[in-house]
Amino acid sequence: MASSSSFPHLGRPISELTAAFAAGDLTPVDALEATWEHRAAVDPLINAVPYVDVDGARAAAEQSARRWAAGEPRGALDGVPVTVKDSINAIGLPWRHGTKPNEHLPVATVDAPPAQRLREAGAVIVGKTSMPDFGMLASGVSSLYGIVRNPWDLAASPGGSSSGAGASLAAGLTWAAIGTDIAGSVRLPAAHCGIVALKPTQGRVPHLAPSTVRSAGPMARSVADVVEVFHVVAGFDPRDTLALAPDAGGRADAFTDDQVSTLRVGLLTEMGYGIPADDPTLRTVHAAARALEDAGAEIVPMRSPLAPDAYDALDALYLVRALTEWEGHTDEGRESVLAPLVRWAVGARRLSATDYERALLRVAADQQRFAAAQSDVDVVLSPVLPTAAFPAEAVGMIPERPLEHCSFTAWFNQTGQPALSLPFGEDGGHPVAVQLAGPRFRDSVVLALAGWLERSRGRVPDWPLEPRPVPGHVWEVQG
Repeated sequence: MASSSSFPHLGRPISELTAAFAAGDLTPVDALEATWEHRAAVDPLINAVPYVDVDGARAAAEQSARRWAAGEPRGALDGVPVTVKDSINAIGLPWRHGTKPNEHLPVATVDAPPAQRLREAGAVIVGKTSMPDFGMLASGVSSLYGIVRNPWDLAASPGGSSSGAGASLAAGLTWAAIGTDIAGSVRLPAAHCGIVALKPTQGRVPHLAPSTVRSAGPMARSVADVVEVFHVVAGFDPRDTLALAPDAGGRADAFTDDQVSTLRVGLLTEMGYGIPADDPTLRTVHAAARALEDAGAEIVPMRSPLAPDAYDALDALYLVRALTEWEGHTDEGRESVLAPLVRWAVGARRLSATDYERALLRVAADQQRFAAAQSDVDVVLSPVLPTAAFPAEAVGMIPERPLEHCSFTAWFNQTGQPALSLPFGEDGGHPVAVQLAGPRFRDSVVLALAGWLERSRGRVPDWPLEPRPVPGHVWEVQG
């Protein structure tokens, strides 16, 4: 198995890899070859990168090597092996949206905006990462790909829907990835897999099809690496009719202690519905709050404005979205879609048009209440997940409503705010993360505070470059 000893830059920061390119100690072709070798050893265990573009990646790496040799790299990502999620079109790679009915679609001939920006920056797109059917599960179970496993604990889920991206980064397969997030789908796998991911301000990272709630977002092992990727993929693209104008702000350097001391930080530990955060999760969030308070930040306890039935309307919107995609397939195709997802999605058939409109209005009202509750703080600190892990075979923590456990993440999609997942603790061999969310357009604040918290954490996660079971751990699978 390729390991950190056979290729010492596996699992190391992007800056160290590109410094080696600049010094001539290795080339982008060397990094790509190490990626292929490591994937061959690791991916059969975690099932994270089902499609690779051997010829395209090799050509890109060779072109990058020539640029580095000439002292003319395109930037901080030139020659860096990366992946994109199955739901993001990339030339030469298939788009399957995680579902078996799409397995015979032709490969893409056009890059979606995130893939195009990566290529323009010289990054080497190695391949596509796994995801569940339609991207409508917060787990790694798919009718097409089977089960994606968490390299921290092969019996555990990597989360979803950017399942393969989270698992592959934790295992050191590449240095960065682009996922997408509609209810937490970059932040949830980041939390499960001990990496960092940003759901940006809605529209900051262009993506297709345009959406008011779904964002493409950068994922990597460190805040600094996420910053590098974010500044590449956040460029304006007119194909996304909801894309924001270019950000005039500067780069997001980590805050100093003096900057942290000026902040009012809202501490949100319950959402008013759903699975409550368990003790290890709460301990981790409070540890992050203490670090901020010790630096002089004001910690402001927050109460969620959401009622116990708030998720019902949100679930209705997810149901209709999933059912619409399912019904778009042939009868044969519909039969091959993941059965638990179908059992959930067909619940949309009981909804009338006026039921759906009422759900839209309820979600809009709750979204406004949730945004207003944050009006007097600079940033919100919360859990990402209510608990660290659940079985790899499960479609969610609550199988009958598989997105309900996304309570801490989903509402930031509705408000369009930037939100980030940062590993900050551990529970029984599983990473535990905290979430930082800021006002719209303040992505740099979220990233800068995350950089400070990452530094205050005092240790680097022991990423499982060789995937491992958790000794003695037995899951009880439900549903």
